[in-house]
Amino acid sequence: MGRQDDVEGVRGPLEVFPDCRLWRSRSGNDDRNSLLERMALGMDEGFEHELKRIVKPYLDRGRPGDYEHTLRAVAYGKELLHHEDGDEGIVIPALYLHDIGWGEVDFEDFIYLPLPSQRRYVASVDLHMRHGASRAKQILDKLGYPMEETQTVVSIIAVHDRPEKIFAMENPSAIIVFEADYLDKFGLKSLHRFEIMFKDNPGTEVTKKDGAAHLRKGMKVWFKTGTARRLALQLAKESGLLEGI
Repeated sequence: MGRQDDVEGVRGPLEVFPDCRLWRSRSGNDDRNSLLERMALGMDEGFEHELKRIVKPYLDRGRPGDYEHTLRAVAYGKELLHHEDGDEGIVIPALYLHDIGWGEVDFEDFIYLPLPSQRRYVASVDLHMRHGASRAKQILDKLGYPMEETQTVVSIIAVHDRPEKIFAMENPSAIIVFEADYLDKFGLKSLHRFEIMFKDNPGTEVTKKDGAAHLRKGMKVWFKTGTARRLALQLAKESGLLEGI
């Protein structure tokens, strides 16, 4: 892992927002008339644009389709926030940053594992969460993001593929991050993503049945909010996942 001042592509806050008062809290003035207040009216467009720019090279080094997956997860997160409780200042940064760790690990074990239902147990899943959380903290610190919110974002990223740990947090924003991420396991765009990701390991009928069964089971346990359950059902129908049941 690189040092904080080596974080790739991240400009300091005053370079990004030279006229913005929100960064003064990091220099000793507790001026939080800032990012969080602006986020109460909707995620600051300049900050979101900067996050999108920063994460792209990390995601492009990761698994095929990770950048597009991230954009879809952010879109799902915004839809969930429109209907469910959650903090946009936590959910949106966490979703942009949640998979940047894949660009720093060897993920062949994930790609070539025979059974899709067992992929969550491979070493690279834990490694990408660990590296991603560390890198996300470096990025948010360098951007001058508020310390408390940074800690929450990092804690979510560190376990975002472990639903039991996410649910144990009892944090509505963590739930939304998880749901938005996992909604992108369903739907036609998700199927296309998996075809590209696993083109070198397309699997057999047995593995395809295992994957479909895994998703159908996941629909029953992954989604806690009513909005996510409705979206998952809609996407599953769209992709044909429920045909023959």
